[in-house]
Amino acid sequence: MMNAFWLSLGLTFWAEMGDKTQFVAMAYATRYSLRDVLLGILWSTAAVHLVSVGLGRLIGTWLPPGVVQAVSALSFLVFAVWTFFEKEDEEKIQDVAVHPILLIGGTFFLAELGDKTMLTAAALATTHAWFPVWIGTTIGMVASDGLAVWVGRSLGKKIPENVVKWITIVLFLAFAAWYGIHAAAAFR
Repeated sequence: MMNAFWLSLGLTFWAEMGDKTQFVAMAYATRYSLRDVLLGILWSTAAVHLVSVGLGRLIGTWLPPGVVQAVSALSFLVFAVWTFFEKEDEEKIQDVAVHPILLIGGTFFLAELGDKTMLTAAALATTHAWFPVWIGTTIGMVASDGLAVWVGRSLGKKIPENVVKWITIVLFLAFAAWYGIHAAAAFR
């Protein structure tokens, strides 16, 4: 049982290095509180990995990869537009209709659908007990993205907010394009 936990944790931690969600975590860490970012990452990661280990094999039969990628592309496009129109000063950021924990968690949940860590969790759950795989992949991803949050918070103190905003918009647009291209290829 512990082998499944440590295997899941290690694979997920290293699979997340340089992944899109690390960049998203860095961007959010410059705008929102550490607590909100980490709680958003935690609930969404736990949820998506629970889905992965519980229904991983069935998801592939219910939703073709192209549909998942198309929804992800559209979501990242919406996040880019939202970031573009979002107010810049701290007081107005707190007035956003969606609580940051839900916004961040929703972003991570959608970003992880069909991602390599979701597929890793599903694959590991086919040969190992689901609970240690779920806990291991969740902790591995939170640890990896937590490292990105620390880097984001450190950089956020040195980089002007407007620059961070544009970097975030460009990253969201890049992920939208990436998923859009893969969705289009899946439908050919």
